[in-house]
Amino acid sequence: MYSWRDELDFRLRHLAIPVPPGSIYFPIARDLEGMACSYLSDGDHFLSSGDPVNALASWAYALGWIDAGASLGLFSTEVQDAGWIFSAIPSSTGDAAHLQEKTARYQSLLFSAITSVVPAPEPETDMYPASERFIMASVVSREFGRFFCTMGRLHNALGSYSYGHAWLDTGVRAGLFRVTGRREIFAV
Repeated sequence: MYSWRDELDFRLRHLAIPVPPGSIYFPIARDLEGMACSYLSDGDHFLSSGDPVNALASWAYALGWIDAGASLGLFSTEVQDAGWIFSAIPSSTGDAAHLQEKTARYQSLLFSAITSVVPAPEPETDMYPASERFIMASVVSREFGRFFCTMGRLHNALGSYSYGHAWLDTGVRAGLFRVTGRREIFAV
């Protein structure tokens, strides 16, 4: 679990915003960076409060914001461990029920979120493939989560679902999607 936090901290320390201040994209980049930093802080708070499950979900969510922002060219950063999501997380018996409940809830949330957005850009524009890419990233994360569930690796599944949802939230905030379904499940 701490390797996920370490990866997040590493990426944030090496994060740069290559778009110029004053450009239309700069406030979006700062907003996405702020979200990632907030969820690092939230994860640390959860961990210090004895809630490693919510800490893990927060850190994976923040990593999703960073990767989605980098995909848009709003960030550049270094990656320490590209396979962080596959890192084995030791389980403690005390959080098993909480982990199972949260993983099931986040799985359902991601499934609902994927069907609650549609691309905002016109199909003929250059931004339309970006919206499709963001949906695909979320679908792939959902499938990784399903795979991890079948393997009994619920920590990894929770991280996958949280990470995938961050791509959709980033897409909504960056104007790639219109929310046509459950608006309350997005960070808008």
